[in-house]
Amino acid sequence: MSLCYGIEIKPVSKKHPAAAAQVVRKTAELANVFDRSGEIIIVKTMEEALALKAYYETQNYFEELHPLYSPESFQPTDRFWDYGFRSASQHFYLFEDTVLSFTINGGTSQEISMALFQLDEHLIGTEQRDYSSKYFVDKEERELIEKYASAYNIAITVQS
Repeated sequence: MSLCYGIEIKPVSKKHPAAAAQVVRKTAELANVFDRSGEIIIVKTMEEALALKAYYETQNYFEELHPLYSPESFQPTDRFWDYGFRSASQHFYLFEDTVLSFTINGGTSQEISMALFQLDEHLIGTEQRDYSSKYFVDKEERELIEKYASAYNIAITVQS
């Protein structure tokens, strides 16, 4: 999972194609845009995000800057759409300020299965990596997740 940045802009007017072309050209000069979703432009570095933000502010297009998690091999749940989006290139992104992730690194297979059954309704998605899984939940549910871990006698590591 990597951290990247989404810069949300106001829709560029279709009534002014020259202005839209200028925005596209200047965006390409300032940053390496590697993905997008509607009005969210996604870049890899904070420096690029801040350069785009500054430019869009001068053009009155800037809406918001979103730090985003970009998980690999991600399996979303029905709750995902409140916490992230799928891009034009079919990648999943999670709004960093709304989620936390955790891994399970201790417990018997039965305890882990029972805990995951209980946690299922809270999961936003799962990232599969080699021999482990990373689970995503609402950032506000940290205490609840830790209580489930204690109740089912499993060990978790929370990354927030």
